Amino acid sequence: MAEGFASRGWRVATALMLVGALAVIILPRVLSAGPTTYTLATTGPPGQALTTQLSAAAAVGDFTVRYSVLGDETAVRRAIQDDTADVGLVGSGEHAQLYVRQTNAAVFPTLVSAAVRSQAEVDAMTAAGLDPTQIVRIQSSPPPRETTIGAVSDAGRAGVGYVSGIVLYLALILAGTGIATTVATEKSTRVSEVLLAVLRPTQLLVGTVLGASLLALAQIGALAVPVGVWVLASGDTTLPPAAVGDIALAVAWFILGLSLYAFVFAALAALVDKVTEVSSALMPVNMVLIGSYLLAVIVVASTPQHWVSIAGSLFPLTAPLVMPTRWASGAVPVWQLAVSMALTGTAAVLLARAASVVYRRGVVRTGRRLSLKDALHL
Repeated sequence: MAEGFASRGWRVATALMLVGALAVIILPRVLSAGPTTYTLATTGPPGQALTTQLSAAAAVGDFTVRYSVLGDETAVRRAIQDDTADVGLVGSGEHAQLYVRQTNAAVFPTLVSAAVRSQAEVDAMTAAGLDPTQIVRIQSSPPPRETTIGAVSDAGRAGVGYVSGIVLYLALILAGTGIATTVATEKSTRVSEVLLAVLRPTQLLVGTVLGASLLALAQIGALAVPVGVWVLASGDTTLPPAAVGDIALAVAWFILGLSLYAFVFAALAALVDKVTEVSSALMPVNMVLIGSYLLAVIVVASTPQHWVSIAGSLFPLTAPLVMPTRWASGAVPVWQLAVSMALTGTAAVLLARAASVVYRRGVVRTGRRLSLKDALHL
């Protein structure tokens, strides 16, 4: 493990991860653009109802509306074509005509269209003999109460679960790759042969897994600590009360996931004869982790009660990444969490036993790459 901390490659990789974490914090602030401004071109002064409604929408949407009064319809069309205006408005009421660039976003044109209709309603009510007080009273009628119903009980808690899934995926990939690279390096340099003279294969396997896992955790800390400090220092992020327990549960799932996959990574790396062959040897396990990650962030995050989400959270190989995300939705029975953890723990023990057999036979075979089938039948 000391050699791993001292290696140049590990130091470079950790430094790059630290720089990446700082970039995530700093770059958005440096590159953030100013407030959005939309330009509305008209053939005459816009009506008061139109400007009032657009000003209210601008205050809510944090953008600015600029008005450009042009001579005629041709000038308005030219302003749209020349990209000096976002929306053109000619006429009013039922005879109003909007001009919008083909590539323009639909948000501002929709707001202008709604404001034009509001202006037409005001004109119609005025023509019907209503005074301004009556018109204001009609327009100020409160909207119906709105209740949002989502797939999760607490969006903030679900967001924490979503982030936990991403962090767990990166942590398992980093830890597994570090374990496999360490095993392959020890085998290719014949260090493992020297160590096996004083240690049993199982002792060497456990020591290698623990040491490489600590190196990976140090790298993860270099990535997570700056981001965590920044979030806490910003003072505008409040975690839901249940999210604290979800984070603790995510740590427990990381331990379970690492126990499930660590020895498999080591066993597969013991089959190769060169360090350059590690990536291809780990492909099956990495595909399972990638599939679990995609299942968690695409399917489970949006539909936690779908049968695919339930199955993925109970199946041991996908549970370490899927269950934390699904649990954060607040819709998982406790018995499913208990069953999932029990199945994953049992699978970890069985895989560790099988992996120790493969490791014991593969680490002493040099000269050619040993297949998994041969290692199991030796």
